[in-house]
Amino acid sequence: MSSSNIGKRMAGKEISRRTFLIGASTLGAAAAAGNLLGCETTGGNRQNDPASAPGTWKPSRVNKVYDTDILIVGAGGSGLACAVQSALNGARLIVIEKGDFPGGNANFVEGMFAIGSRFQKEKGIDIKPVEIINAELNRGQYRANGALWMELCIKSAGNIDWLLEQGILYSGVIDDYYGGLYPTFHWFKNAAGAVGYVEPMVKRLEDLGTPLHLGTAAKSLITQGGRVSGVYAQGPEGVVQYNAKAVIFATGSFGGNPELIKQQGWDITGLSLAGSRNASGDAYMMARAIGAKDFMPQTAQSIIYHIEAFPFMTLENASNPINGYFGPASGGPVLWINEDCDRYANEAIRTENLVLQCIPGKDNKANYCIFDQNIYDTYFGTTDAARTMFETALAENKGNCLYKENSPEALARHFNLDPAALQVSLDRYNALCAGGNDEDYGKSREFLVEIAKPPYYIAQLRYSFYFAVGGITTNKYRQVLDDNRNIIPGLYAIGLDGHMMYRNVYTINMPGTAFGNQVNSGRIAANHALSYIRS
Repeated sequence: MSSSNIGKRMAGKEISRRTFLIGASTLGAAAAAGNLLGCETTGGNRQNDPASAPGTWKPSRVNKVYDTDILIVGAGGSGLACAVQSALNGARLIVIEKGDFPGGNANFVEGMFAIGSRFQKEKGIDIKPVEIINAELNRGQYRANGALWMELCIKSAGNIDWLLEQGILYSGVIDDYYGGLYPTFHWFKNAAGAVGYVEPMVKRLEDLGTPLHLGTAAKSLITQGGRVSGVYAQGPEGVVQYNAKAVIFATGSFGGNPELIKQQGWDITGLSLAGSRNASGDAYMMARAIGAKDFMPQTAQSIIYHIEAFPFMTLENASNPINGYFGPASGGPVLWINEDCDRYANEAIRTENLVLQCIPGKDNKANYCIFDQNIYDTYFGTTDAARTMFETALAENKGNCLYKENSPEALARHFNLDPAALQVSLDRYNALCAGGNDEDYGKSREFLVEIAKPPYYIAQLRYSFYFAVGGITTNKYRQVLDDNRNIIPGLYAIGLDGHMMYRNVYTINMPGTAFGNQVNSGRIAANHALSYIRS
């Protein structure tokens, strides 16, 4: 499978790492799978229907039975690493994948993290674990488990060597990925995971004779004597029973499931799913159904604001000044207010971390952005195509969320806001802009632009969800734990399913660490699962 069959990577590199923090990788993989869409909430969960969401479903009949030592559920970045390591270990294994092709979002990951690698040594780059760990823990308010970061750091160079042995293709370029804290990013060949990682790993599995069952979705875990002993799944062969001594989840967490996103505390009205619908929380629901400890309250998320009236952002228009990463929804020179017309954050927080923009507004009943004609002309309506997109969106007004008026009072009426309260917030904001100093929230001077030139614009902000980081509580071996933090024998969660390195905030300032954890966690689980089986 060539990268041209999967999609296109982001064209141009004018967007810095500090702001382009969600990454075109997720958009590309989702687009390739035909899963880029805006959506509302999904229907109920019918546990007795094999087409429904996973959980405790038990089939009335089974069409096919497979017996294996290790069953890996998911063939994305972590699942492929786990499968290759398991095969090299000599384990009997089967990999099942819900989608129609392997790799998932790894097809568009551009590289991965390492320190002390052979490439860095050749370039004289010397970074110590303490530098990475202290910087990460500080930015995450010391919520993360430093031992997990230490483990990644000390194993990262070995992971690069191991992948090279499997045929993984690196370009040899090592850098900080457009402004990250350290030069830890090891670029794949052609800056595309499809070519540099997925294709070689799939070929390696073929060479090792590992069965890969595509289009096969796990539905529920099988347990026996307090141990996980397999999975019921639905696929081309009908209902399949996989008997296994160890099950390893690698399904990509729950960023494609609106109901689980809602459970995480987000308003899903007008929600857009920017990631793959295949990452729908299958592993999370199956693990929780047998008593796994819930990590959802501490999960991080890759999420940004969007405005329903605008076309959905795709890989090709991510730089568009209207609906792209730096359009009105993303903040910058606009004013953010909530349902009480209170300003509540530094609107330019995107310059530090694009995925922070929604967190301050998460507990508001509603969020709005306001700007005037001068801001529109200067920052957003900067090309003919952008102006056409904006005027079309204003006229059609999908979601009844975008309005243009000659006064702030008229803007307020569209959302039943208090006109007097809105004027107070505008007056205060304009005074700060005139003085060139945001004494309230510290917005940088370059984004302090008065909102005083009619006509005025207001848009209600909704959420665009890319992926969730975590969900299932695990230990350092990626074994799943129950509510008392005891091991659930035979069950593992790797990659985004069992990711516990970020807590509440996706800090994303150490270039390549997310995918570095994919590979690292996959190899750790593979090795431990074989040890568990033999014991």
